[in-house]
Amino acid sequence: MKNYEYENDLDILYINNNSEKEKIVGNLTLGNIVIDIGETGKVLGIEIDCASKLFNFSSAQLKDLKVAKVQVMKIGNMLTLAIVIATSIKEHTFQFVIPPETNKNIITC
Repeated sequence: MKNYEYENDLDILYINNNSEKEKIVGNLTLGNIVIDIGETGKVLGIEIDCASKLFNFSSAQLKDLKVAKVQVMKIGNMLTLAIVIATSIKEHTFQFVIPPETNKNIITC
């Protein structure tokens, strides 16, 4: 079962990280990325606007991903989020730090 959806006409990629079907209680917007946060502070999903430009993947590639996952890592008081997507011939990891003033008691690993 796919854990992502890609809307070609809007160029939006949504990666679902919510296998337990936890309720979304809020979100965090960082540029063209929206992070859905659950009741326990877990990252439940990521919506990426202009995904083909961010990852340099074609629409056809984004519709047929072999891997689409979100990883949250805590290093000291910093949270890092990694978005990993791959086709059968190409892989890309987009990693960024969530600003400390934004992530206080919101996101857990």
